[in-house]
Amino acid sequence: MMARESMEKEFDLCIVGAGMIGSAAARHASLVPGLRVCLFGPDEPMEKSLVERRDIFGAHYDEGRIARTAELDPVWGILSRNSIGRYRMIEKESGISFYKEVGAIQVGTPDNQFIKNTKQTISDLKVPSQEMNAQEMGEMFPYLTFAEDDVGLYQSTNCGHISPRKLVRAQQVIASNNGCTIIRDVVAHVRRIVQSNSIYMMEVVTEDGSVYKSKTVLITTGAFTTFRNLLPYSDVVPEIALYPLAVAKVEVSADYANKLRTMPCVSYRGRGGKNWYPGFPRNESDQSVSYYMLPPIKYPDGRYYIKLGHNHATLPRILRTSMEVKEWFCKGDQRLVNTTADLIISMFKGMEPLTVKGDFCVVVGTPTFFPYIDLVHSELGIATGGNGLGAKSSDEIGRIAVAMMTTGWDSEIPKEKFTLRLKRLNPTSRSTHSNL
Repeated sequence: MMARESMEKEFDLCIVGAGMIGSAAARHASLVPGLRVCLFGPDEPMEKSLVERRDIFGAHYDEGRIARTAELDPVWGILSRNSIGRYRMIEKESGISFYKEVGAIQVGTPDNQFIKNTKQTISDLKVPSQEMNAQEMGEMFPYLTFAEDDVGLYQSTNCGHISPRKLVRAQQVIASNNGCTIIRDVVAHVRRIVQSNSIYMMEVVTEDGSVYKSKTVLITTGAFTTFRNLLPYSDVVPEIALYPLAVAKVEVSADYANKLRTMPCVSYRGRGGKNWYPGFPRNESDQSVSYYMLPPIKYPDGRYYIKLGHNHATLPRILRTSMEVKEWFCKGDQRLVNTTADLIISMFKGMEPLTVKGDFCVVVGTPTFFPYIDLVHSELGIATGGNGLGAKSSDEIGRIAVAMMTTGWDSEIPKEKFTLRLKRLNPTSRSTHSNL
């Protein structure tokens, strides 16, 4: 999508970060009468390359993420439910289809916390669902294999999968049509300045040196929040952890994809099936197998892929620098892709894989397990920390963040759940810069 051309350089709200949360926030902000809104963020690159100067990427460069309400915690269930409830409206207003209501099932051993917590959320939010044993799952989904003692929590309606790439595009189309200015630059610097009569303004400076002023700024930069001068701190940073995530996409024929047309999205945590590939990494805490998997999806290249990603707890590594994040997005770990593909192939009956592809992104984890949606000060807000669950919930996170910046807290979830936590920098890595 082309950037909206504008000579205007003064706004009421600037949103820094044009990923899933930022694009959602831009749409919601564009609905506020009279609010001058802009959204900063580069387009998706044609390719990710270590030799290119660019070091900003997005986790939404993909065609498949699970969308469901039956979550590990009711907070995430509410965020998901409210977002999913607006999907069809966003599709209609943008003219972009991104949501397939194919259902979702959580599977695992009946005594583990994954199943127990999901059951609790189903109960708390009254999510229509069906509990199934291994035999019943085998009868309904004969192409899948699980352990003999696994149970499944199946949600057949108001859930399925989304194309995060298309959802971002849809949000931006609506925002732009509503008057939001989209600036395809990377922001290098955000700071608060004093205007005449002691009135504060925010100044946003892009990497090409362009300067914009705004009454308020919302930071939605995900994994890249601490790699630019965006926050007014010299010795503390948001308490987040950047976890590398790899996925494998196994190509199947159109005929085989059609055979799997009733397949729901699958989230798993348990001991695993007896014929599953044993080399797939396990959670260190309990040696369980955990993954999320999507049914065959037609990708932009016209081919069908079954996608599976590991739980970030199975790869106990944290990315700490901008270069480490860039290297992961561009290069990743092909060994992990191969073992993930082997798992996919071993789980299906009669699969004849055609090709295997890998992809890599970064999960932004918080110690609370919830996103941060908070004011840094009266002119600056932050919304980040998807914890691997943010894609499907991004529209509601963006809505709450915009309300926080404009009219005040507007959610049934207490704002204390989303309070920003800070941690002190190692003295050897402190910056002398402060942009308050």
